[in-house]
Amino acid sequence: MRTYQFALLLLSMAGAAMAQQESHLAGPDKRGRFNGLSHIEVDLGQKNALVVGFATFGQVTARQNIDSVLRLLVADYQKIADTTQGQTRATHALYRLGPFNRTVDLRYTPQTTATFRFSDGQPDPVLVKTRQDTLQIVWSSALMPLAYYDFSVYLLVNNLSDVNRILQERGVNGKLQEALKSVRQYKHHDLTSPKMAFDLRYKREGESIQTQFINPGLAKNPYISFQPSVGVGLVRTRWVPSLNIDVQYVTSRAKAIGYSVGYLALFHSDEANKTIQRSDFLTAGVAFYRNESHQRGPAFNNLRTSFSVGMLVKGSNYFAKGTIRLSGTLYQKGFIKIQPELYFNGAFKDLHPGVRIGFGL
Repeated sequence: MRTYQFALLLLSMAGAAMAQQESHLAGPDKRGRFNGLSHIEVDLGQKNALVVGFATFGQVTARQNIDSVLRLLVADYQKIADTTQGQTRATHALYRLGPFNRTVDLRYTPQTTATFRFSDGQPDPVLVKTRQDTLQIVWSSALMPLAYYDFSVYLLVNNLSDVNRILQERGVNGKLQEALKSVRQYKHHDLTSPKMAFDLRYKREGESIQTQFINPGLAKNPYISFQPSVGVGLVRTRWVPSLNIDVQYVTSRAKAIGYSVGYLALFHSDEANKTIQRSDFLTAGVAFYRNESHQRGPAFNNLRTSFSVGMLVKGSNYFAKGTIRLSGTLYQKGFIKIQPELYFNGAFKDLHPGVRIGFGL
């Protein structure tokens, strides 16, 4: 019973950590939505955000006046907006700026679940839109939209009609300039160099400025990724919760292979003494990620497969001394992984297969 309760505690901790993830760049299936090797995310308030995806910092400085483009978009969109359609559908607008004309491509995603909000003092419920609209701006001379653009500007808003309100409330140029200033002032690297790559989350509330640089470094050089996770596995007919931290060495942003060392702690209930015991494994492994052309880097939430081997370094009576653990990833969807396991001693003696469900990177 204690093991079951501890597992629920770990799962609730994982759920809370996911719920706090507000970034459009961090988390499952997020960063891959945006073109570019590097990204700058600017919080615009009310869950709206500006995301700039680019190959080099010079592309951003060459097109800093986003407000002027948004004014063009507002005027063009008012001529084609269809108000007869359902207001809860999500709209993706691709705004292509050519040397002689402008093109708007609209894609709609219907909301499959009807969500109603009831408020005290209001007699009628409100039908809630649960997905944001996306405006993508690209500079292109192509007649047809391309699968990938080196430079794109995204505006993620609750409704495309909010773009005009954002412009009237000082626009986005000022906050973008502040974010660019943070890039220029970064102390550890010259991130303005075309050889560099990074992700930046920028947020300002009053006089408080928050900046978070994610994996800044040489665009094609190796870097380190920290990957914590929690999980629960079925081992020897018992549910065994776990905590895990991996430090992964990624050979290049342009490749999709990571080599890792990690520490895995398994928690077992001792029914006789009514205590929880721990078994720790030191692990080493390799992971193969999908690296589609539109992402320009390993997609940590889109794993092909992984393999690891671990050696028991701190044991309890649950595992014999010298126990070896083999593991791989059979399936991953966002934060969730399904990992078959095999525990044994010596030359594959005392075999115990298992399966673990992990939550995390």
